[in-house]
Amino acid sequence: MKKLFSLRNLCGFDITRPVCDMAAFFDYELADKVSTIEPVANVEQAVLSVSYAAENQEISALLRIENKSFASVQRCRAESGESPTGGELTRCIKLAVVAVLEESTSSKPAMPWGILTGVRPGKLAHKLLDAGHSANALPKYLEEAYRLPRQQGRLLTDIAVKQKQILPDSSRLQDAGIYIGVPYCPSRCSYCSFPAGIVPADEESQQNFVNLIEQDVQNVVQLLGMHSLSIKSLYIGGGTPTSLNDKVFAHLLEVVGKYLHFPTVKEFTVEAGRPDCFSKAKLDAMEAAGVDRISVNPQTFHDKTLRLIGRRHSVDDFYRAYEDVRQSSIPIVNVDLIIGLPGENAEEIAFSLKKAVELAPENLTIHTLTLKRSAVLFGSKIQLPAENAAELVEQGRELAAQIGLEPYYLYRQHYMLGHLANIGYAKPGTESVYNIQMMEERHPVIGVGPSSSTKLPLADGHHLLRMNMPKNVAVYASGLNEYCHKRDELFR
Repeated sequence: MKKLFSLRNLCGFDITRPVCDMAAFFDYELADKVSTIEPVANVEQAVLSVSYAAENQEISALLRIENKSFASVQRCRAESGESPTGGELTRCIKLAVVAVLEESTSSKPAMPWGILTGVRPGKLAHKLLDAGHSANALPKYLEEAYRLPRQQGRLLTDIAVKQKQILPDSSRLQDAGIYIGVPYCPSRCSYCSFPAGIVPADEESQQNFVNLIEQDVQNVVQLLGMHSLSIKSLYIGGGTPTSLNDKVFAHLLEVVGKYLHFPTVKEFTVEAGRPDCFSKAKLDAMEAAGVDRISVNPQTFHDKTLRLIGRRHSVDDFYRAYEDVRQSSIPIVNVDLIIGLPGENAEEIAFSLKKAVELAPENLTIHTLTLKRSAVLFGSKIQLPAENAAELVEQGRELAAQIGLEPYYLYRQHYMLGHLANIGYAKPGTESVYNIQMMEERHPVIGVGPSSSTKLPLADGHHLLRMNMPKNVAVYASGLNEYCHKRDELFR
């Protein structure tokens, strides 16, 4: 039976997103926002009213299903004499909605991350640590205030503490990262939602793109000098940067090395995730440019799945690429896997996890399948049950620990299987500075190229200014001077 609810918002501010996020745990969907809804066969319909009493700093939720009513009241936490913030109001709305739905359905669905639905839960952990919460007490606080399971709270806290050790807060406004985006791939994976296109076949088009990147980078050099920023990480991502041909890819690395490889740079990373466009010549170019981190990503160790998702390489191709990197001077390798790819059962995914760990990479990133609207597979039924996905995530953690890898960053996505998370593991001392900078948004990150983002955190450490480059390469090319000017203004 389909379950719908109409929302009566009596708060005076928009509450649609947090209410719908919580209702989704109970398989409720939002109907039209009207005062009454007409009965429909085979559809359970409810009316949810949410109100805010400013004088009492309370959120009230009232759910009516036919002739039954369920109510919950949540008192907001605020400093003495102050009104609760937007984040605190949202927290209380979520708790009130979950409470009435639990009572009405007589169920408690799995909520692996409690009421946290944002992409970057680590930002909350950082904020609370900055506010004076101790690392020992934080997991319990997160459990009480956000219904976050104690194990996840410990994970989040440990990651935040580790990140503060790797990138001290004392220099976070000056220690920047640079991301250079290459929005091309050799083919489009069916699960992918990134705004990447198929790489142009002709060398001239590829070379013209790198010329644009060089112009963009020259502007960044001026920006760095004007604002005394210290570059700690360089990251070339995409798309698939290695989808460019050998000559053009080498030129791209030369551009980056010429303008940006300052003595302050602690790491230089290239995503070479697709073995079907990997070559010895590209590897030689990376070694010559000083690249010291590389991603080579199988995503799965089953050829049938690779064919199904549109990747034009085999498992053997991945092994050859991985071995080539191991024979090179590049010391740190990352391997990506995805839990929940179409057609794979729990046993097949467990096999891939074990194969990845057997390689003993310095970094391992375990993703959970996310199907966004721009993905070819969006709307498809994910075959792997959520409980199996959760078990495999835990198995991945245990296997990573067996080879000395510890979690150091994580992020979540909407439409993610089982409401889980993507978790990055690393051998201590090999953690990616750029991944921490990008995900926690506490350090400046300067974006170069189409689809890149520039993020400038404010002094409070919890808010930021942001500027996005256009996704379309032609639009980026035609307005590059204007976009560079907007990026400059962000820092002023």
